[in-house]
Amino acid sequence: MTAAPSPDVDAYFAELEHPLKGVAVGLRELLLDAHPAVVESIKWKAPNYEVADDFATLNLRRPTAVQLVLHTGAKVKPEHPEIVVSAPPKPLTWPGRNRAVASFSSLAEFGDARDSLADIVGSWAEQVEA
Repeated sequence: MTAAPSPDVDAYFAELEHPLKGVAVGLRELLLDAHPAVVESIKWKAPNYEVADDFATLNLRRPTAVQLVLHTGAKVKPEHPEIVVSAPPKPLTWPGRNRAVASFSSLAEFGDARDSLADIVGSWAEQVEA
């Protein structure tokens, strides 16, 4: 089941001028499909996704890449159980214990990673919700 899109995020994407807008739109679809309880909003001047807490934010600040930042909320939560995902080394980098980043510099690169990323995002959302 797909979560409902937010009118605020619809407006954000309608005005978005980014060379990799197609990647951002694809990530939005993937995030809305990740979990039926996903709520999207604009936070930190970017599309943000939450279940029990924030778990994903799109970083669209660079014109050469779109980043999906997976996290466990606005602040580091040392008490949160470690997020565990079964995934190939790409597309994720791990800058912190419960923080992962997937960067895409082309629509083809996103397309190649989409299926494994969908599994990762679904698992991440479930673990943040728990």
